[in-house]
Amino acid sequence: MLLPVSQVASLVNALNFTWLDKVYLNEIPNEDLDNTGTTVMLLQETDSSPAYHANSTFKGLALGVEIQIFYKIDLADDFNPIEAEIALMKTLKDAGWLIVSSQHHTTDPNTNQLTKTIYVTKNEMI
Repeated sequence: MLLPVSQVASLVNALNFTWLDKVYLNEIPNEDLDNTGTTVMLLQETDSSPAYHANSTFKGLALGVEIQIFYKIDLADDFNPIEAEIALMKTLKDAGWLIVSSQHHTTDPNTNQLTKTIYVTKNEMI
């Protein structure tokens, strides 16, 4: 079984979103921390707990991923972040992920980039 962040990354990368430049797992490299010219997605694991308890054991795992999107500063005038996020969430839902929370948009205090955080979860049998 792949790590939860790897599962989401594989799914997102297969979609070839034109608005998304890079997907990072666990951390953004130092050389890209202040790069405001690209839209990046950061995936971090939030859960990997035993699930499906029966007969004094567990038969699955509850997986969770935090998805943070950092939009580039100069977005195209015709780009709608909400439509992009809806397409992402629908794809995740279709792949078996539950959208737990879709936080409000914020501005990164260091880079002034528009950001979005989405939490997803999925139970998987082992």
